[in-house]
Amino acid sequence: MREIEGVVEDLELESNVKAILRGMAKTAFNARRLGEALSILEKITTECGLRIIAVAGAVVPAGLRGLLREALNRKLFNVVVSTGANVTHDLLMAFGGKHYRLKLSDVEDDGALRAKGFCRIYDVAVNVEDFAVMEKRLRGILKDLEDKTYSTREILKEIGLRLRDERSFVRAAAVNGCDVVVPAFYDSILGVQLWSLTQTRGLRVLEALDLSYLVDLQFNAKRQGDRTGILIVGGGGPKNFALQSALIAGKPFDYAVQITVDPPYYGGLSGATLREAVSWEKVLEKGEHCTVYCDFTIALPLLLSALMC
Repeated sequence: MREIEGVVEDLELESNVKAILRGMAKTAFNARRLGEALSILEKITTECGLRIIAVAGAVVPAGLRGLLREALNRKLFNVVVSTGANVTHDLLMAFGGKHYRLKLSDVEDDGALRAKGFCRIYDVAVNVEDFAVMEKRLRGILKDLEDKTYSTREILKEIGLRLRDERSFVRAAAVNGCDVVVPAFYDSILGVQLWSLTQTRGLRVLEALDLSYLVDLQFNAKRQGDRTGILIVGGGGPKNFALQSALIAGKPFDYAVQITVDPPYYGGLSGATLREAVSWEKVLEKGEHCTVYCDFTIALPLLLSALMC
């Protein structure tokens, strides 16, 4: 029967994360998808010239900043497409701020949290004073930049090269030649700070320049016959911004992995399957792609650890 790939194999106890994921590829359900995702990611990081990671969700506040930074230090990816929030929280930590774990029994006591000067991201809290420090330090960097129009990747490279915190993924990207693109730049505290400077200066950020840049990368890959790959964490704006560059260039991604908890039947972008992306020519029909239905705070550490161990 063509539909049968093989028998389901029992998992064995393993102390090695790569071995357990490879074993999971021969099981069922989302364990199988997670194992298949590792196989595709290994091809992305070794065979593809253009290697994009699209990051939505609260990746940095959740404690995955170090994994992302190490992936960039090891050059597993050469383009990050991110929400402005993840960049903002990375900078907050780069300037000494922290994210605090809340007791699960207190996660809905928002009035009390606010009275104590904290903002909540589910079971994580941020001190508003840390935002004030970040804004002050950020302004100190931005005031030294030339008044002109920047793409988001250009201004984040300028910021990253001026950071001293070696744990920052924005810094890691800048020093390793990886571009960080933020398609909804002004939908973040970082963007608001820069917007406030535009009221008195000629400094501007134009996201359209980043779209041109990504489309050029796709055209270059198409012209050279290079393979392309993408890891999509969460979905949202970063997902579509990255995928539409493939659509415009007529260069569907050869490899794609998506981690999401959103189902497809509500019609939302974050739940849209990679099979659906084939119909838009964003993902190659005969390529390899896999959607893992799992909380990214569980799946991403396992996949990146397996890639890097």
